[in-house]
Amino acid sequence: MEIIKRQSPNFREGRENFKPKAIVIHVSDGSFSSSLDWCMRKESKVSYHFLVKEDGQIYELVDPKNTAWHAGLAVLPTWSGHTVGRNPNLETIGIAFAGFASKGPTYAQILAIRELLVELSHIHIIPLDREHVIGHNEIRTDKVCPGAHADLAAIVYFAQLQ
Repeated sequence: MEIIKRQSPNFREGRENFKPKAIVIHVSDGSFSSSLDWCMRKESKVSYHFLVKEDGQIYELVDPKNTAWHAGLAVLPTWSGHTVGRNPNLETIGIAFAGFASKGPTYAQILAIRELLVELSHIHIIPLDREHVIGHNEIRTDKVCPGAHADLAAIVYFAQLQ
């Protein structure tokens, strides 16, 4: 798996001694180029660990050993792994697919996310199930991200087959 590295300025060094316990799937709600540009702007204060281009190319924007600014603070979370009062960014890895919630990920993005999930699961000892691969809207119920067209159960199932 080829990963292109581009360092976003929007991250915190380290994870305050926490380890990733879940992977959060996002939709960028923009084209790859506009999403990458936004994550590279310091004033946006937004980043993901990984951004997946429409053709499936994976970009690492923040090393997973560091804290990306992808999830924000929890708003009525439904994710069972959330620790009340703790910044969810400290315990999660953020993967965004470029595109729009109204369309969902491309087939190439689904394959790339699957491959990335398998690798991150092995490296960080994160189970490949829906309790540990979650949508952004499971941390912030005020968001639709990643959208109804991002079938996380199917993506997790495909990752489990590898």
